[in-house]
Amino acid sequence: MSNTYPLLFALGALAGLLWLLVADPDRRLSGGWRDLDAAAFQRLDAGLAALAFGLIGARATYVGAHWAYFASHIAEAFSFSAGGLSWVGGALGAAAGLFALAALRRAPVWPLADSLALPAAFLAAASWAGCLVDGCGYGRPLSSGSASLFAADIFGSRLPRWPTQLIGLLSCSAVVLGVMALEPRGLRPGRLACLTFAALGITGLALSLVRGDPVPLLAGARLDFVGAAIVAALGIAGLLSRRAPSTV
Repeated sequence: MSNTYPLLFALGALAGLLWLLVADPDRRLSGGWRDLDAAAFQRLDAGLAALAFGLIGARATYVGAHWAYFASHIAEAFSFSAGGLSWVGGALGAAAGLFALAALRRAPVWPLADSLALPAAFLAAASWAGCLVDGCGYGRPLSSGSASLFAADIFGSRLPRWPTQLIGLLSCSAVVLGVMALEPRGLRPGRLACLTFAALGITGLALSLVRGDPVPLLAGARLDFVGAAIVAALGIAGLLSRRAPSTV
């Protein structure tokens, strides 16, 4: 296993933060992004808050899910370099960070959330690209067939598996393209963010069915399946709520 995942994750996060500085399509198309305004830095602050809370939530959720191990290895729970992040905890933590910053700044939350839609989708795609190279988040074994170049696992085995990482990369890349296509259409504030949240949740829900990496179970279901269902449900609920006129 190499260290490509943290590198691609960091590059994805950096690209997303830089994008927030030019996320206003009107200013970007007119060339006004070269003279950054206060809104650009407010979006950047929102991105930093979402990233910080997301990382904390991702690590805390992973540690909580594997508490049987970390209970006797407390020091490792605070070591991000040891690996172990939960994308569900990251998504929920990022949302909490965004809402916390908006409340602190008394800023409209939904326009900020919309600006984070593309960086979130891009970071998800970058994460799956890292998993593809490093072999994490690997797929379930196949009953027959030859080993796939796009189905690596952390053990370096040639066991035939679902190409889960590749499916995740392609699916999240499709979400990125979808967000880019919808961004200029002037959707009601919040709808793009909720749609992206729901899409990533549904993607994670589907991928959990073909993942083979060990994850604790809850009532016989993988925890990432349960968590993805929660993310998808929150995204859909938010999307439905944004049908009504609102000034928030």
